Amino acid sequence: MSARMRRRMPLRADFAFSQGSLGDYVDCARRFELRYIQRLRYPSLDVQEALQYENRLRQGDRFHKLAQQRLLGLPAELLGRSLADDDELRRWWENFLEHGLTGLPRRRYPEITLETQLGGRRLVAKYDLLAIEAGGAAVIVDWKTSPRVPRKDSLEGRMQTVVYRYVLAMAGAHLHGGRRIPPERIRMEYCYVAARGERLRFDYSAAQLEADEARLRRMLADIEAAETFPLTSDERRCQFCNYRSLCDRGLAGSLEAFDFADEEAAEEDFALDFDQIAEIEF
Repeated sequence: MSARMRRRMPLRADFAFSQGSLGDYVDCARRFELRYIQRLRYPSLDVQEALQYENRLRQGDRFHKLAQQRLLGLPAELLGRSLADDDELRRWWENFLEHGLTGLPRRRYPEITLETQLGGRRLVAKYDLLAIEAGGAAVIVDWKTSPRVPRKDSLEGRMQTVVYRYVLAMAGAHLHGGRRIPPERIRMEYCYVAARGERLRFDYSAAQLEADEARLRRMLADIEAAETFPLTSDERRCQFCNYRSLCDRGLAGSLEAFDFADEEAAEEDFALDFDQIAEIEF
């Protein structure tokens, strides 16, 4: 049966949207369908250098756990002793200690998840760090281990930037004395620990919140109403999609060209892949 004739499966009733799933939909509606509606296993490698890619994601996961432990009060010197086997990770750690927490409010919530309702669905955001000052700034911090710092305008419209600020504005009242955080007090900072701790900052406003909500509502409504999910017209995206063999879209791309700008989505994919492998009966 052709893709156009195939009867679409509904999203699960308990499905929660996230920046990862919405980012997939923006990149390629077909990928969203395969991953979140059909829930297919991954038939292809993300990149040619599979072992290096897995190691890169494991390094990123290890760094995030170290940052969380430091924010929970463990001594930096003690945590640093575990990095003797990885010079690159030690460099990230040193940049984090020097630059990662400067200028942030003192009340900090590492690895916290918030969710809100939108269009009859849950919208979830998992934050590396929220730093909130009563009556003052509310800062979203996201650690990035990519060696390349992208252009600021390319991050502005990414679903992570959109979803994270919106969800905090809508669901962060319990972290702010029971009062909704004014959008003008919210900002998001990406901190590139592999690039000397360079930060990219994105402020927020009531007008931007309104625009983001309208965009998100349209996307959710389009997904719920869709009968077909077309392939992306930008075939460059297919080089790093592990569903490309189902779409006859060629071979895996090189790790050197892989975009780690959205590390949370890549790490989520990595974890899901191993969960799926574990389910296979041998």
